[in-house]
Amino acid sequence: MEVVYVSADGQEHWIDAKIRPTLTLDQAIAQSRPGQMIRMIAGDYCFDEPLRFPRSGTADQPIIVRGEPDAIIDAAKLPDPSVSASNPGRDGYAVFQLIDVAHIRLELFTIKRAWPSAVYIENSQHLAFRDLDITEGTYAFYANGEQTRGISITDCRWVQNPDIWRQIRWDEIHDGRDEDGNVIEVEYRYLNGAFFGSDDIIGDVEIVRNDICDCYNGVRMDVSQHNLDAPVGSFNRDVRIFDNRFRYIRDNPIEPEATALGWWIGRNRFYNCHKLFSQDGVRGGFWYYFGNICWFDSRPGPEGDENNGGAVFKLGKGGSVAQPDYISACLHNSFFLRQKYIKKGTTRGLINARNAIEHADPTKLPEDLMPLDQTFFGPADKLSLSADGPLPVSFEGDLANHPTYPEVFDPYDGVLRDPRVSDGPLFEDGLSGRFDLRAQHREGYCDKLRIPMPDGGTWLSHRAFWPGALTDGEIFEGPDYVPVDLDYVRGLPVYGD
Repeated sequence: MEVVYVSADGQEHWIDAKIRPTLTLDQAIAQSRPGQMIRMIAGDYCFDEPLRFPRSGTADQPIIVRGEPDAIIDAAKLPDPSVSASNPGRDGYAVFQLIDVAHIRLELFTIKRAWPSAVYIENSQHLAFRDLDITEGTYAFYANGEQTRGISITDCRWVQNPDIWRQIRWDEIHDGRDEDGNVIEVEYRYLNGAFFGSDDIIGDVEIVRNDICDCYNGVRMDVSQHNLDAPVGSFNRDVRIFDNRFRYIRDNPIEPEATALGWWIGRNRFYNCHKLFSQDGVRGGFWYYFGNICWFDSRPGPEGDENNGGAVFKLGKGGSVAQPDYISACLHNSFFLRQKYIKKGTTRGLINARNAIEHADPTKLPEDLMPLDQTFFGPADKLSLSADGPLPVSFEGDLANHPTYPEVFDPYDGVLRDPRVSDGPLFEDGLSGRFDLRAQHREGYCDKLRIPMPDGGTWLSHRAFWPGALTDGEIFEGPDYVPVDLDYVRGLPVYGD
């Protein structure tokens, strides 16, 4: 591989035991070609205009931009209030714009103050991002375009704004509407973004071992209005979110929008997050949540902020709001909660099985960290769960300690199976993040779970695994990833709302 050395000033530098000529980073990228490694040395870099690759690499000869400690790109941009939960597009600033290219890798450097995006992607394939340290921006990564697929983001770190958890109200970030439906733009609307956001991309996205902190959303992938009626699986397909840390997430760590097919959310740690998994208004299915651990020791927002939840699922309202077309499975997770498991809404096809669900004792927590009368579910007249129909909801073999469990399921005939009940804590110490089960709960199951896969196969669970995410300190690995078989899925019945 050809190495092209890059410095902030483009002068000669002592590099690897030799005086070597260098280019500036923008010069090197403008001249880049397959099989080159563009090697950034330590220094402070700044670019007024986005860096855009003129050509692609190849599978055998990618184009690589690799930095080192203290290689820092400071975009020095101010927040852009025009970008709020929306597509920044190619006209918005990004340090790197990867448009109509393939086989590009970026790794091992820092990006600061890139508003609205650090990396913008459009109609590009087979891109890899590794060990990037990104701070400030509406989005760390934004992907756009109906030809975009094959994105890998691993071992990256993102801090959007350290004030977002405690100091800023939720409704100062999320726009509201007046009585006539007009948007009310709020002060911090430019923070309504995500670590990874997208619009109208095919999918094949891998987000692995990242540290995502102090931000509004973690992963939020959307579909534009004109594509809402596209065949299921056209967009947001085959997404893998594994082994990440989500910390101080003010809204949703995982939020597909409109449609999603074949999402795997496994072995992540969620610490101080609002609502973990959004299924609000989302078609599709074959969503798998497994081996995840969730806990809290803090409540978000300044005094008076009522958007301070900590529920597991955010569901849609039903009626004209889209519902899942296929199954989803939430199994062998460990949840230490201060909020309802589900507050309100409706869903179908949810298999909720063998999770360990501990509600904290509010009398043993600092004042106001959780309500003294916290419920397991929201009011039954606002939450619809049914065991009827072709896509029944089932809760099977969950271990829970809420005082109303299992009676809380009385309004939902046939939904609950084989409950495991505790009148005390489940974990060694959920508040401090110690999630091994206490001795009395360390018991496996008699039967194997049967979970449908998106290729027509069936995955069978391990009977010996205890409730929750850990057995003898070993994390539940879950089913192996299986790509969506579109022919199989599109041949299944789709149930109208």
